[in-house]
Amino acid sequence: MAVDPVPAVVHGAKHSADVFRQWIHDSTSGGEGISSPTGLRVRATTTPSGQVRVDPGGVVIPNTYSGGAGQSYTGRNASQTLVDVPASDSTGSKSWKIIFRVQDPQFGGPSPADPLVGPYAFIECVSSSATITDPHYVLADVVVPKSTATITNAMITDVREVANPLILPVIRSRPLIAIETETLTVTTEIGEWFPNAGAEQRIDIPKWATRAIIEADWLMVREPGGNAYGQCWVEYGPWDGSGQRAYSTQRFQWNTANPSDVARNVWSVSDDRYIPAAIRGTNQVFVMKARLRGSSSNAARPQLDGESGVKMRVTFLQVADRSTT
Repeated sequence: MAVDPVPAVVHGAKHSADVFRQWIHDSTSGGEGISSPTGLRVRATTTPSGQVRVDPGGVVIPNTYSGGAGQSYTGRNASQTLVDVPASDSTGSKSWKIIFRVQDPQFGGPSPADPLVGPYAFIECVSSSATITDPHYVLADVVVPKSTATITNAMITDVREVANPLILPVIRSRPLIAIETETLTVTTEIGEWFPNAGAEQRIDIPKWATRAIIEADWLMVREPGGNAYGQCWVEYGPWDGSGQRAYSTQRFQWNTANPSDVARNVWSVSDDRYIPAAIRGTNQVFVMKARLRGSSSNAARPQLDGESGVKMRVTFLQVADRSTT
């Protein structure tokens, strides 16, 4: 194939659409999907009806036409769009897909009456079994139960993914020093900071973050002889007024081995959590906590000392926001 004589961008030259599609493809690393976590989200109408609403947003769609390899289209839904979803009949449920489709006459197919204004892009409902030859991106699956004409959120499965998601790891490590020996003493549900210094970290949550992988390690915890057991976790977000933060990872159990001498162990927490819209783009406290449970022996209560440390890692992810609220 001949070299396109005009690369992007040469002043005064006429550029082909192919060059710009190549530019889009290269700038997105060949990515496919939505431009932002809430873009093009499909939901039932406020009062459920025979339509779904598609939120504003952008999309990147690779060119799947023959001869279009290495190119991508971008499309935009400027405002909320309503799409009709056919009712099912008494023979059984019906399956549909809500898609964003591009129709480009350069690769075949009809041209619009006015080539200057199109349309060349469409948001539509198609059968799940339909063969779509135009470049398109599937936003949601909709399964309409037998003899049903009203679409609810329970019938909609969001299948969007961010085309080029952002990732930001934040790592906070802190070794303790000899004068900081701390013993775990609290048995109530709210637990205690463990250790008192270094357990709390203030972290900026990116505006684009919709999920976070929260990991914490208590390094070389001193476990005296005897038996003790309890829980460890990470809390984060605003103070809730009851001695806790608004959000938390799952609580993980630790349990000492009950030997006659002192042991050293690592306690770990790892959880994948949704980041509510209310705390995106804010600075929040993340705190490592632990507690004793049951009849843990006083003499066996774990300690952090000058040979211990703590590490917290929060990896913020930009993924499709599946919330329907």
